[in-house]
Amino acid sequence: MIFKSLKRKLIFYGVTLGLVLSLGIGAISSFTTMISVVSINGAQNNDDGGGFGDFTGGFTPTVPKYSEIKGEGQISDKVAQLAVGTAVKYHLLPSVILSQYAYESSWGKAPSALIDNNNFGITWFAGAPFPQGTPRGFGGSEGGFYMRFPNQEAGFSYYGFMVATQDNFKMAVGKKDPGSVLLDLGRGGYAAAGITESSPYYTNCMSIIQSNQWVAKYDKFAIAHWKDSDFNFGNGGNSGNGTISSIEGLLGKQVGDGQCYALSKFYVNQISNFNLVGLNAYAIGQDNVQQFRAHSWKVIFNPKASDLKAGAVINWYPGPVADSQYGHTGIIASVKGNAFSTYEQNIAGVQTVQKMNRTWDSSISSICIPPK
Repeated sequence: MIFKSLKRKLIFYGVTLGLVLSLGIGAISSFTTMISVVSINGAQNNDDGGGFGDFTGGFTPTVPKYSEIKGEGQISDKVAQLAVGTAVKYHLLPSVILSQYAYESSWGKAPSALIDNNNFGITWFAGAPFPQGTPRGFGGSEGGFYMRFPNQEAGFSYYGFMVATQDNFKMAVGKKDPGSVLLDLGRGGYAAAGITESSPYYTNCMSIIQSNQWVAKYDKFAIAHWKDSDFNFGNGGNSGNGTISSIEGLLGKQVGDGQCYALSKFYVNQISNFNLVGLNAYAIGQDNVQQFRAHSWKVIFNPKASDLKAGAVINWYPGPVADSQYGHTGIIASVKGNAFSTYEQNIAGVQTVQKMNRTWDSSISSICIPPK
C-alpha cells in the first residue's frame, strides 16, 4: 500500500513481532505493523529528563506531566503518565496507547522496550536519525533492528507524533471512542493482518481496555485536558518560530547524516511536510522554489542584509562561509542589523548542530522564509 505520506518521503517499514504476548486474556499471534520514521537524533541514554519545548507541529520528545495519574497492575505510574501526557499532547486516547504498549512490548518486558526504550516496534533503517537498537525477533530471527530512543518519554512522544501527523493515521486524532480509533489505525495499515471488529488485534486490545476500565480512568482525564495542548491540526506547524525553539534543543546533537543539508531539510519538513531536493546546499532556494512557493514560503535570491529574517533557511555559495563546492546552509535564529545568529551543522567537520554568529555578505545565495 502506498500512503500519501510516502509522497512526503516519510519512510515506512514493516515491523513483525515474533512474540507471544501474555496479556491476561490469551495469546496474541504475530503481526506486522507499518510505522513511519520521522524523527531527530538523540543521545543514547536512559535519562528521562530534558526537552525541546511544547508541540508546535514539529516533533519534540517531551510530553506534559500529570503526577495525579497513577498506574495499577502491569502499568506503572510512569507509563500511565507517559500515555496520558502523549494523549493530551496529540489529542489521542490513553486507553489505545496503553493497549498498543501492552500488545507491542509485552507490557514493557520485551528486549526492545527494556534496552531501546522502544515500546511500539519502530524499526531502525540505514541513515535513520536515531541509533540502531537490538535485533528484531528472538536472536535476530526477524531481520533488521529496532530504533533506539534516548528515553521512554521520547519513544512515547514519537509514537503520538506519528499517529497525529501521518495522513493514513491522523483521522484518529480527536476521536473519543477507542474502538473507532483502533479501526482507524487498521485502515491506515497499522497491522498487516488487518484490524477489524473480529480480528485478534481488535478484540484483544478492546478486552484489555475494558477489563482495566481505562476509558474511565484515563481517557476522560486526557480528553478534558486536550485544551492544554498547543497541538496544530494544520500541515506541520504554525510558523517558523515554533520550530526554531525545538531546533535550540538540538544543539550538540546530530540530525540525519550530520551534513548541513540534513538540518535544513529536517526544519523545512517539520514546518511544511515536504522534503528538500537537490545536492547542493547553495542551490536549495533554486532547486525547491516551486515547492516553497506552493507551501507559502518566500524565496529571496541574493538577499540584502535588510531581507534577513529569523526563522528563514539561509544558503551560501562556496566562499567565506562555505569551503565546500556544495555551499552551506543553516537556519537564522536572530537578526540585528548586518549581524545574525544561526543554527548550523557540519561546521569544520563537526557534524552536530551548533549556534554560530554571522555577518551578511554577498556569498548568501538565497533565503527561504516560512509562512507566518
